[in-house]
Parts: sequence; C-alpha cells; structure tokens
Amino acid sequence: MKFNTIKNERLSDRVVREITNLIEAGKLKPGEKLPPETLFVEKLGVSRGVLREALNTLQVQGYIRRKPREGTFIRDLGDPKTFDKPIIAMFKKASYRDLIEMRTSLEQKVAELAIERATDEEILNLEKKLNDAEVSKSSDQDFHLNLAELSKNVLLINFIALYYDMIREIAENNYKLPKRRGEVIEEHTIIIKAIKDRDREGAKNAIMTHMNNMRKIIDAEEIEQNICSL
Repeated sequence: MKFNTIKNERLSDRVVREITNLIEAGKLKPGEKLPPETLFVEKLGVSRGVLREALNTLQVQGYIRRKPREGTFIRDLGDPKTFDKPIIAMFKKASYRDLIEMRTSLEQKVAELAIERATDEEILNLEKKLNDAEVSKSSDQDFHLNLAELSKNVLLINFIALYYDMIREIAENNYKLPKRRGEVIEEHTIIIKAIKDRDREGAKNAIMTHMNNMRKIIDAEEIEQNICSL
C-alpha cells in the first residue's frame, strides 16, 4: 500500500483525509491492518504525535479500531460511521465536568487492571516513556492511552481513546485553561509509581488527585466567566 507524504499545515487533519480517501476509494479495505507506528510515520512523513492525533480522530469517527498487541484495523462495518454516532452525539452534549467525572471512574479501573495484569517490564516501559516524553500538548493523552493498554481490556482502551478528542474539543471551545504541563508530568509520575509498587489504593488516589486538580481549574474558570458576564 502506497501512502502520500503529508507536507502541508494541519497535519493531523491531512492524515485523516489521506486515510479516509484511501478507505473510500477501496484501497484500504475493512479488516485490513494499518502499518506499525514506526513504519507509518515514515511513510506519511509526520511525527508520532501527529499520527496518534489522526488515529484518535479516525477512531472517534468510526473508521478504525485498535486491538491490544495486534494493531490498528479498518472497521468492518457497512457504514463505518454508524456505530459511533450515538456516542459522539452524547459526548458533544456533555460538559467538561461530566467527562472528568467519567474519566475518574474509568481510569481508576484501568489502574487496577494494569496492576493486576501488566508485567514488570511493561510498567517499566511506560515509566521510561513518561521520563522520555516531551512536556507537550499530547503528552497527557499519550500517557493515559499507554496506561489503558496495560489494562489489556479492549473496551477500556478504545473508549478512553474515543473520548479524548471530545475532551479537547470541549476544552478548546469553552475554556481558556492555564498551562499546567509540568504539574501533569508530576502527577503522572505519582500514578506510575503506585502502579509499579502494585499499590491499588495509592494508584486510585493518585488518579483522583490528578482529576480533581483539573476539576478545580474548570471550576475556577467557570466562576471567572460568570463574573465577567455580570
């Protein structure tokens, strides 16, 4: 399969368009596996962050699905968008606070399953990725998606990937959030340490703290918006 190199601005959107065009032209068929990430970024000429953002969008749109340890596949559905439309509509009606509350419960379960199912080597690999990661806009998303993969629960992995674009869309459209990337990395470090120690309660509490810190920022932003509107 030949992919065109992506060169212009809004790279993730262009990657999405490139892949959907190939699907609609029948060059990528239902059930077909996409190339591994390292090969895919080389073929497209984009960074891993751009590719992951594009794949998340394609997953939200219902074009692809991810299988732990197997890869990313074109969805085998008559209408690839049909399955996800109700979920997307539901997310778009949700508030940021709704999504944070949902994330808290889901990601606490992810942490429990990671402690139960992940090997020491897999946890160390995630810790290394965290230590090597740039403090960037996508680093929070990458961490949580990588953590979800350690749960080895297909539904949790796909659902967590699915709601990230909705979270970003709600945040960008409704809030002017302060940058707290340094704090996020520190909070991730505490989470991974608890998982590494196989400390269920510690991991759940660390995730609760992580989400509560974001909720406090949202609450403060909404209070400021209300004051400004008086």
